Amino acid sequence: MEQHIKQDWNGFWPQLDFAAAGERLRGTILETPLVELPSPGHGIEVLGKMENRQVGRAFKARGAWNQLTQLSEAERGAGVVAVSSGNHGMAVAWASNLQGVPCTICMPENSYASKIEGCRGWGAEVVLRPNRTESEAACAEREAAGATLIHPYDAERTIEGAGTVGFEIARQTEPVDLVLLPIGGGGLAAGSSLALRRAWGDDVTIVGVEPEGAPGMSLALERGESVMLDPVTSEIQGLTSPYAGDRNRRICEATLNATWTLSDAEILDGMGRLQEFGEIVEPAGAAAYAAACHAGKALGRESVGDRPFRVLVIVSGGNGPGTPS
Repeated sequence: MEQHIKQDWNGFWPQLDFAAAGERLRGTILETPLVELPSPGHGIEVLGKMENRQVGRAFKARGAWNQLTQLSEAERGAGVVAVSSGNHGMAVAWASNLQGVPCTICMPENSYASKIEGCRGWGAEVVLRPNRTESEAACAEREAAGATLIHPYDAERTIEGAGTVGFEIARQTEPVDLVLLPIGGGGLAAGSSLALRRAWGDDVTIVGVEPEGAPGMSLALERGESVMLDPVTSEIQGLTSPYAGDRNRRICEATLNATWTLSDAEILDGMGRLQEFGEIVEPAGAAAYAAACHAGKALGRESVGDRPFRVLVIVSGGNGPGTPS
């Protein structure tokens, strides 16, 4: 879906300060590298922002740390709660452990076992429920009892932390032709696309990537409001949030040129290619690279004058089934 692009990026959501978030993250969160990945075709260069090499092997550590460092003393004493199928939960558990904050993570029972154990390993209480809806309800109960909710994507501090991915990219390389961002609930896509717009303006094309069976952002942009997905048919955990956050939708409406959807099989193919390249990556983490591999005619051209067509993808995590603990 093609979107209208705003022009005044410094004045758009000015409360999101990616530079300030970067300072809060300094010394704890890694500045992950840009790596040249296998090209899907002649004349195409693919750079990967390797958040699968991040602390906790996922970009989620950024939003969790940005959230936890700004809690009041009363909030720290009351503890935090989050709902997650894995990476966000592990990130909140990790940040809470380092900062001495009581933590509860509510998770669907079908979450990857490695992620459930990862949350417990950082000292969190893990509450398992049959599905995401009941996990959300369990989380809401604990929030009502006084715990502070650390939302995985629809919160400004989470978006701000996730946006430091884009903020770093703009420091690490010159503008590219196309940026591909994975979308679950939309925190990474919203924050990083806005950071890149502020740095690079309107000349770069930025596209969000979702599974066909969980097109929450695509539907939200189409309808002008967040849409509850029922059912979610994709099995790509991490990209199967029940809805796109409303803040994320409003930002992405301005910053994204389009959203693309891929089949689960295409995403898993992208994961396989990255694993053959030697990366530890989970299915959700490979979605943006899979889009580069399967875009075909959507890339439009294979070279720009005498240089390659430059694509940048965010490899967002590496905590899937079978990855080392």
